[in-house]
Amino acid sequence: MSDVTPDDVYDGHVREWHSEEGWGVLVTPGLPDDVWAHYSAVEAEGFRALTAGEAVTFTAERAEQDQFRWRAVRVWPSGPEPLPGDGGGTGGPGYSSGLDITFDT
Repeated sequence: MSDVTPDDVYDGHVREWHSEEGWGVLVTPGLPDDVWAHYSAVEAEGFRALTAGEAVTFTAERAEQDQFRWRAVRVWPSGPEPLPGDGGGTGGPGYSSGLDITFDT
């Protein structure tokens, strides 16, 4: 499995998710072992959590995390890969900015 890179994308599902602790376990036939996932790797709008049995797409890296040999780098609900910065949604950028300056004359 030394040819696996963090750019490889896998389809799988959530085996278990611990919302109160912010982590869970993903499975895919593309990797030999289960994959540890942290909520910070979940690309979704709002509260970033997954549900056991939910279909997901993800990237992973080889890393020792607790008793797991694989760690998720990015996770999103099955479907097209989210665009950078859009929070996993399709409504545009995940941020905006503006500035109004008014001078007294």
